[in-house]
Amino acid sequence: MKSVEEIFVALGGTGAVARLLEVGHSTASEMRRRGSIPVRYWPRLVAVATERAVEGISNDSLVDMHTSAAA
Repeated sequence: MKSVEEIFVALGGTGAVARLLEVGHSTASEMRRRGSIPVRYWPRLVAVATERAVEGISNDSLVDMHTSAAA
């Protein structure tokens, strides 16, 4: 994965990510709009990606996409 947008698409959209992270739809929507997911949600994202065999979501990929987005 190269972007937060790709994560949202791979996991089924904003509503699906909101449910997975146990946050409100508006919170997930704002993450998607900003292109940034707070670090506190990364362990859950990686765990869900592993459970669902979704490739490309790892701690390393999350660091890469967030540091490149900030540059």
